[in-house]
Amino acid sequence: MRQTVIPADKKLRNKIILFLVLIAVALILSESYFKDYLEQIEQQSEKDPDLAFRKILFLFKLCVGVVSLLLLGMGGYLILLARRTSKSGQYPPPGMRVIRDTRLRTGDKAKSITTLMMVSSAILILFGFLFLCFPWALEKFLTKKRNPGIERNTGIEQKVFTK
Repeated sequence: MRQTVIPADKKLRNKIILFLVLIAVALILSESYFKDYLEQIEQQSEKDPDLAFRKILFLFKLCVGVVSLLLLGMGGYLILLARRTSKSGQYPPPGMRVIRDTRLRTGDKAKSITTLMMVSSAILILFGFLFLCFPWALEKFLTKKRNPGIERNTGIEQKVFTK
């Protein structure tokens, strides 16, 4: 049985490597900004701890939001790729460029890869949505712990009836 190999697209490989290097450089450069911001919040926490808490929580929500968007995007891409693989009956699907030499898989192997991609995408999407909900649940929990006597304002007034 002869195995077909899809040759690597060297231009695509170089573009992906360049993209990853640019992301790494951007993260390294932004690290000093975040370090200064965190030091500023630490100094501010001595004067106004509640404002510092809200700023830290905002930064946490921002970071978790970015991570969850990446998870949701990856899950969506895997669903599309699994669909194309299922329709064509082969992995990688026709016309897909690859960054390294890839063996063509057909039949049961392609179906198992499709199933694996669908399960992985479901897990990624689930974690993406959980990450989106987590910061608000954490904020609710922490504000309740910090101020147990204060009720959260829900916008609904409670009427007390006495006889």
